[in-house]
Amino acid sequence: MLVACALTLSMLGITFLYWQAQERQSADKVSRDFQHAVDNIVYNIQGRIDAYELVLRGVKGFFDSSEDISQKEFQTYIDTLHLEDKKPGLQGVSMIRSLDSAEKDALLLPIWPTGTRTHYAPIVYIEPLTAENQKIVGFDIATRPKAWEALERARDGGEPAITRKLVLAQDVGDDNNPARTTPGLVMYLPLYAPQTRLDTLVQRRAALRGWVSVQFRMQAMMHGLIEKLDSDIDLHIYDGEVLNAKELLYSSLNTAPIGADPARPSTLHTTRQLLLGGHLWTLLLQPRPAFIAHHASTQHAWVAAMAVAGSLMLGWLAWLLMTGRERALILARDMTHELRHTRDDLVSTLNAVPDLLFELDLQGRIHRFRFARVDLLQGQPEQFAGKCLADIMSPDAAAGSMAALKEAWVTGYSGGQEYGLELAGEHKWFELSVARKEGGSSSAGPRFIALSRDITERKKAQAHTLQLAYYDTLTGLPNRALLQERLHNALTAHQRLGEVGALIFLDLDNFKQINDARGHAVGDALLIQVAQRLMQQLRSGDTVARLGGDEFVVLLQHLASDMQTAAAAALRIAEQIHSALEVPHQIDTHLYSSSASMGITLFPKNVEGADDLLREADTAMCQAKKMEHNRLCFFEAAMLTDAQESLALAQDVKAAMERGEISVYAQSQVNAHSTAVVGGELLLRWNHPLRGNVSPDRFISVAEDSGLILRLGEWVIVQACETLARLQATHPALTLSVNVSPRQFHQDDFVDRIRAILLQTGAPATQLILEITETLLVNNLATIGRMTELVQIGIRFSIDDFGTGYSSLSYLKKLPLFELKIDKSFVQDIPDDVNDTAIVQAILAVAQHLKLRVVAEGVETQAQADFLRAHHCNDLQGFLFERPMLLESWLAQQLHSGA
Repeated sequence: MLVACALTLSMLGITFLYWQAQERQSADKVSRDFQHAVDNIVYNIQGRIDAYELVLRGVKGFFDSSEDISQKEFQTYIDTLHLEDKKPGLQGVSMIRSLDSAEKDALLLPIWPTGTRTHYAPIVYIEPLTAENQKIVGFDIATRPKAWEALERARDGGEPAITRKLVLAQDVGDDNNPARTTPGLVMYLPLYAPQTRLDTLVQRRAALRGWVSVQFRMQAMMHGLIEKLDSDIDLHIYDGEVLNAKELLYSSLNTAPIGADPARPSTLHTTRQLLLGGHLWTLLLQPRPAFIAHHASTQHAWVAAMAVAGSLMLGWLAWLLMTGRERALILARDMTHELRHTRDDLVSTLNAVPDLLFELDLQGRIHRFRFARVDLLQGQPEQFAGKCLADIMSPDAAAGSMAALKEAWVTGYSGGQEYGLELAGEHKWFELSVARKEGGSSSAGPRFIALSRDITERKKAQAHTLQLAYYDTLTGLPNRALLQERLHNALTAHQRLGEVGALIFLDLDNFKQINDARGHAVGDALLIQVAQRLMQQLRSGDTVARLGGDEFVVLLQHLASDMQTAAAAALRIAEQIHSALEVPHQIDTHLYSSSASMGITLFPKNVEGADDLLREADTAMCQAKKMEHNRLCFFEAAMLTDAQESLALAQDVKAAMERGEISVYAQSQVNAHSTAVVGGELLLRWNHPLRGNVSPDRFISVAEDSGLILRLGEWVIVQACETLARLQATHPALTLSVNVSPRQFHQDDFVDRIRAILLQTGAPATQLILEITETLLVNNLATIGRMTELVQIGIRFSIDDFGTGYSSLSYLKKLPLFELKIDKSFVQDIPDDVNDTAIVQAILAVAQHLKLRVVAEGVETQAQADFLRAHHCNDLQGFLFERPMLLESWLAQQLHSGA
């Protein structure tokens, strides 16, 4: 009996020790699984914010690659990212300008809230342009303290900055929008002026152009991660270090406990901190009962209970000879089964890890290797045991991995080492993390646990972002940003080697006509073919880039060691390009001809930078276009001087218009026989305070090139109509002639503008004569329809300087014309010059036959007047009768004569 009791007590003790060991093992397993799940949650949140940052850096690269990006280009770029599919949770991507009070007035976009401030940061572009995003265009971010703090942090540091918890601007003031109570965050990345130094805080602040930003709501962002997170773990995210309910960014529960929840059966919880965009988040995580129930092992409790029951019965069964021994064997089998179950559970957990996991020694020899996705391996994991890294990896990858191994031996951990492998016929990228294994056998030497994560998709996303930032999306050619980088490197290399290179700036001739007439699809196809032909003409090491539109740049390197030889080589290549582009382009079933005007500059010359060379080549190209289409022109310093002078003059013209320095003059037109005033022509005069009297030929051409002619020309038409309205009572038959530029005439709403001016001033349309040039008519015969529309409301047309342009008689019979004006260059030498006399006689004869009125300009002598009168010229204009005078003076003179 004593033996039976002793045996029973011994078995109960063993059962108790077994139960305690299994409880500890189960708790350790739950804790490990919980920490693994926590690591996964933190990794996915960090990855989502990193993805948003990657979007920002791509958008920044897109803006850095161009001096000016339109709303349409920005929309097209964002559409290519497919953010709604690849980056769920993003509310919008926007571009913000940095303006002071002076720059704010030049922005066409209205800024709100209104008010005078030192700095402005309005949202200029935002995509996608949904209704709620569209309403914040023009919103001044600087008026929100939390946002402004992040803007300044990004500006000063040059890195992404995330705001503190706030309500997105889209949700402010919208009481019916449930999102207005949802915490939102914005990440900003600064945009600096290109080619500027950013070493110091002062330099970064001075170079700031604006910011790009992404806005997201925490609830939406976390919803996009829901499939990647463990639903049996409660997650609370706080803004900052303190677990304060007011700073709660996200909670997976309706309530947000501070610390562990005392109502839970387990006190297992943890906090993690993430530094994102210069701002700290604190994560509080706690498993739910379902998590513990799923991951804890309960089978040992049943085993222990059975063991207790068996132990109690063992006493009275001890006298049975073999029964006790058999019971012990059964218990041993059950314990073995439990150990196997624990082992299998650990194996299944390791198999669920999608990364390569292996154990190494200091020499890089693999002792254990595990990878769940054996389909990607070139063999079973067991085949890698005993091999060194150099046996299964490329030399570069093996060298990098060994460096990481040695770093882990010294510091305990190494991470971030990237390498590539060829797996199953596909190139894969991996990121290696190595940790020193503590507590191992010292006799075996140090051991390391290495985790290799598949980052192939991340590398593809980075490559795609790089492609968008540095390459043209249509042609695949380098864009402006990459061209400037290569040009800067070429300048440095050529200066060091004493060699000469060249830059060719190409602009396609008549591309706009093809694009407008046949549509953008044909225009894009033509640009792609041009890019392909340019690439075929390149030598090794040269670059073809597309700057935008129909502008291309060719960078030629290492042409020669002297300027003369290099110029000849550049000319030879440019002529080859000319010949290649002159071959008609076949698009669908049609052929399209397109030549190019080219400007060439050589480098290095003095201390020019990349921007200087682009400006020189562009200036030479513009000079080639002025001479004639399909021409080549080398850059000369005088061209840049002329261009700078034109730019300064354009700025002066704009200022003169604002200050009222440009005046309207009038010169009378008289009847050739009675010399009575029948009308007048309006002329522009500019007396600059420093330049003096500037020739109209000079400043009007500058206004035409810069687009200022639109405002200037409309202002003159308004002056003419107001004058006609005042003359209506006393001189209803007087006409006024106004010159209309081609650019002004081709405005889509030109006819509507004329109607509005006539209605506003009350002027009679029949007394307004619009003078147009022959060039306008020949270059665009579609203007006939617009002229006809204006003639139908009473406007009359005159051909100015007839005889100096194309002088095609074919359009005279097609156009609704009222008069011809003989240019003064023909009038000044009649009747002495035989050639000019014949030309004037021919013009008068043609006009008489077509029943057109003729006005001769520049009449200065009586002999000229007598000749014109004798040959039936209708009206005369010139110094012989009257010099131009201020419009107000001319009007007063006419009113006085009619009183």
